[in-house]
Amino acid sequence: MRVDRRTALTALGVTTLAGTCAAVTAVSLGDQRDVFKSILTRLVGRFTIDDAGFDQFVADFSAAYGPLGTAKADALRVANAVPALVRLRPALARRMERFDRQLLTEFALATGLAGDPGVAKLEYIGLFRANACSNPFAHLT
Repeated sequence: MRVDRRTALTALGVTTLAGTCAAVTAVSLGDQRDVFKSILTRLVGRFTIDDAGFDQFVADFSAAYGPLGTAKADALRVANAVPALVRLRPALARRMERFDRQLLTEFALATGLAGDPGVAKLEYIGLFRANACSNPFAHLT
């Protein structure tokens, strides 16, 4: 049996498409909490925080910025699982990077994240978005 170039390229394309669909399906089964956890783990490395504190962070972040819709949550899951797909669309890559920065900034301020997050257990102290200044150490009167 002889395999020509067209058949090989078609097989490669089908295999790639099937793998991408499998990755999308696998990562779309998680919830918003899992999306946030995976993005933050990618950005800062492993960290420890109690479940109740992290759940409260997710709830507060969602209340402040609006909950993720299904499409956005799925897009974030795919971006986290298959980052090469996002790089194909520069506008999408910029939106995802903006979201990543926003999430990381709020998480760092809300937990006092500094240095190596794997060393100590982080504690959720709340979002500071309602203050005139987002610095958790500033006391404005």
